[in-house]
Formats: sequence, C-alpha cells, structure tokens
Amino acid sequence: MSTPLYDEAQKMALAIFDSFSKTAMRNACRSYLSAKRKRKQKEVVGSEAVQYVIDTHGETDIYPSEHIITDSHGHSCVITTEWLYQAMLQLTEQQKEVLILEFWYGMMICSIAEMLHITERTVYNRKQSAFRSIRKYYEEKR
Repeated sequence: MSTPLYDEAQKMALAIFDSFSKTAMRNACRSYLSAKRKRKQKEVVGSEAVQYVIDTHGETDIYPSEHIITDSHGHSCVITTEWLYQAMLQLTEQQKEVLILEFWYGMMICSIAEMLHITERTVYNRKQSAFRSIRKYYEEKR
C-alpha cells in the first residue's frame, strides 16, 4: 500500500519532469528554427541561381555588341551601342580623349586640363566639338 506522502512526491516529480520535458522540447524547436532562419539569411544564392549555373556551365556567353574605343594615350572605354561606336570612331584623338576621361573615367574638366597640359576652355571646346560631331552623325544615320 502506498502512503499519501509518497503519492504526492511522485506526482510532484512527474509534474517537474513533464515541465522540464516540454521546456526542453520547446527550446530545441526554437533553436532549430532559429538556425534554419540564419542559414537561409546567409545563403548567397537561391536554388534557382545554382541550377542556372549548373545548366549553363561550359556554354559560351553571348553578349550584345561591344566595342572598345581607345585614345592616343591608351585610355579606353567600352561602347555597347553600334551607332555611338561608329560616331566615336569619327572623332579626333583629342575629342575622344576628353570624352573618355570625363565620362568613363569620371574626371573633372580642371583635372583633364592639368593632365593634358591644356586650358580648361580647350577641354570644354573639344567636348562641345565632339558632341556636335556625334549629334551630326546620329541625325544623318537616323
């Protein structure tokens, strides 16, 4: 026969074990979900991007027409528009150089003038002359 004190102690032990088990399971579930969220946040690419890379591995890349314009001092730029490429080919070396340095290299007019040992007004005039030539080419071809 069991004593009431023993039954109460057993019930208390079961309640403590039940509470501990539930807490441990809840914490394990939270830890798992947190780790899953962190993994997903750290993923650089999704499965679709990985599949694209796998599917296209070894294939030749096809890009739109790209042309490189180089000035007399070796500064260069890539032009992806056919008509602009053709128009740039018709510019003088000085005009190309000013446009490339300002628009592709991001230099200021004063820096270009200092680099080329010319006045800022000369840089401005070359740029305006280049714009006129490009505009004229565009109007003739369009």
